[in-house]
Amino acid sequence: MNSKLREKVIKLRINEELSYTQIQRRFSIPKSTLSYWLKDFPLSKQRISVLNAQGRKKSEAKVERFRRAMQVKREKEEDEAYKRYVKKFEEIAKSEIIFFVAGLMLYLGEGDKKNKNRVNLANTDSEVIKFFIKWAVCFFDISKKDIRVQLHLYEDMEIIKERDFWKKELGLLSSQFYKIQIRKLRRNSFSYKGGARHGTCSVYILSTRIKMEIMMAVRAFLKSYN
Repeated sequence: MNSKLREKVIKLRINEELSYTQIQRRFSIPKSTLSYWLKDFPLSKQRISVLNAQGRKKSEAKVERFRRAMQVKREKEEDEAYKRYVKKFEEIAKSEIIFFVAGLMLYLGEGDKKNKNRVNLANTDSEVIKFFIKWAVCFFDISKKDIRVQLHLYEDMEIIKERDFWKKELGLLSSQFYKIQIRKLRRNSFSYKGGARHGTCSVYILSTRIKMEIMMAVRAFLKSYN
């Protein structure tokens, strides 16, 4: 029940830019809960100005301004941290062993471990998919032409546009794409706004040998530290 209510609340916040008080009038939700649910969805400066013009309580507009300021501060801190780590990883990126272990841990966390005849990893982030393809080609003696992918999209997406996005991002040919799986939207479902919403991409390498190699490498790595 809470997950459905949370979806409704976030949808209202995104689509109608309602304040905490306005949302509370529709649902009996404590402000502490709203604060947690909506911490990543502060109102825009324009919307806060509208609230002020409409004569909303000063405390309400103040809270929304605070949320906005916190988001700006958090984004600045994230940007500074990102640049710091980019510099750090540039210094160690040439280390082959780090690259190898990073790929193993990615597969341990995100990859399919059950099917013995294929390597399969799915993710919504194109950077993660690109990393995994580069890793597999680098360490397991395969050509990029051996890679196959399948997209899982929703019916409200621009299917052709999303397919072209992944083709360009991954540098693959149309012949390397399986038939796109299109999912129906669930009732009361919602999606976050943002440019990163391109569905899910599944990468496949049809090789029993490579699957065995990856899983034994994962096992050996874990054993060495346990």
